[in-house]
Amino acid sequence: MGPLIRQVCLSTFLIFFIACSSVADMQLVVPPDPVVTSAGHDVILPCHLSPQTSAVDMEIRWFKEGEFANPLYLYDGGKVTERKGYEGRVSVFTQELEKGNISLLLNNVMASERGSYKCQASYLDWIQELPVVLQVKQQGSVPRISMRKHHRVFIQLSCSSENWYPEPDMLWTDSSGKEITSAETERPKQKEGGVLYSITSHMRIRNDQLEGVTCVVMSEYQGTKMESTLQMTEEFYMSSLPDRVYISAFVIPVFLGLLCITASVLSLFHQRRVVREKLKPLDDMNTKLKAMDQDLIKKTEELTYKDKLMGITETIPDSVWSLMVDHAVDVTFDPDTAHVKLSLSDDNRRLKFGEFKEKKDCENIKEKCKDTKHKFKFNQCVLGMEGYEKGTHYWEVDLGKKSQWSVGIAQDTEKRDNIQMYPENGFWSICYKDGELKTVEQSSTFLPIELKPEKLGVFMDYERGQITFFNVEKKCHIHSFYGMFTKKLYPFFGPLIDCKEELKISPVVQRDKPSTSENC
Repeated sequence: MGPLIRQVCLSTFLIFFIACSSVADMQLVVPPDPVVTSAGHDVILPCHLSPQTSAVDMEIRWFKEGEFANPLYLYDGGKVTERKGYEGRVSVFTQELEKGNISLLLNNVMASERGSYKCQASYLDWIQELPVVLQVKQQGSVPRISMRKHHRVFIQLSCSSENWYPEPDMLWTDSSGKEITSAETERPKQKEGGVLYSITSHMRIRNDQLEGVTCVVMSEYQGTKMESTLQMTEEFYMSSLPDRVYISAFVIPVFLGLLCITASVLSLFHQRRVVREKLKPLDDMNTKLKAMDQDLIKKTEELTYKDKLMGITETIPDSVWSLMVDHAVDVTFDPDTAHVKLSLSDDNRRLKFGEFKEKKDCENIKEKCKDTKHKFKFNQCVLGMEGYEKGTHYWEVDLGKKSQWSVGIAQDTEKRDNIQMYPENGFWSICYKDGELKTVEQSSTFLPIELKPEKLGVFMDYERGQITFFNVEKKCHIHSFYGMFTKKLYPFFGPLIDCKEELKISPVVQRDKPSTSENC
């Protein structure tokens, strides 16, 4: 058995060696010149093995240059794959594979399919590919001659033709076949996204040059030429030229017709005016009814708007409100920061704008004004006694009905004299003045006046950078500021100059705590 096995292995090696040697000597052969065809025709892209070798067991790949991964046609051991858009249009000659013919048949060629294609064959470790250039030509339409402009001394003609590939040329000739050099031919154009060309040319012919003209479109690459001829005679020129006969036969009847129509329209307008005068009382009544309808619609919208505002009170549930109230803090005014024209109560919980009229204040005015380093000197404001640099805090301010005020939160800052109290300067507040409720910013936001509070709730979340104002009576949201805090924040109060009532720090009503008694 040993010698027999050796003989089998030796025979197999020799067969494989001979096959590899023959494959190594193979090469692809393609035509050196481009393959030329016309659009709509079938074309063969030649490619074969030399010396003649069977390609039945090879992988044959046809692809457009630069698109190796997306071949038009792939033959792999009898399995065929065709690219989308080429199904049924590409094939090889199966019976010729045995002879090494791997040419590609492409049916119904389109002008857009011109370009360089690669023929690739591979077997074992042998692979080779060569390019085959395909040139597609398409003959366009017969040139059309049309009249662009008609003048008393000349006629301007236009000639156009479409769907050519490659670019065509166009010229005009006279009746003797001589080129008319005065013609203006536009550069051939392609439609957006297309490959086919259209071309247009214009020329003028004077009335003393009445003769035939021919428009010629041709492609030197295709060796084709198409033309259209227009015979120019005096009868043609006169038939296309407006003259007195034309004016008499057409313009005068049209003028008379327009005159009749104008008279009819004027009569109709007169009748409509008479009818309108008779119906004027009814029109006045309709106008009044429309005005009443508009007034009713406006009042209905106002009521609907107020109803929606009143409905806001239901947007904050009692459970959420109670959780916020749990963060209530005891706030008092800091007299060291108060403007000298502000009067504070002994317990520092009530504040009013005005001159010092009380005897006690008058006696101590020098004492109050002695240390003004931390006081507001320009704005009539005061800060809270305690500042906060973390956590969540809530307090309430009783504003009264006739007050004009500005309330919010101020950042700890050394500069308090003549400063614009905007968020970018560390002041976040809302104010009520002259019947308007709005935010205090460079570009103020006007808030619905229906949300004006008599008791204002202020909620601050330092870590989240949030300051929110609430109408305590209605338990509704008024406005929120958002930012990033880096310094200590203080409650901020400022009665305005026309404030008629005092501002009060209002004690916060805590929620009822659940009872721990066993009897409950």
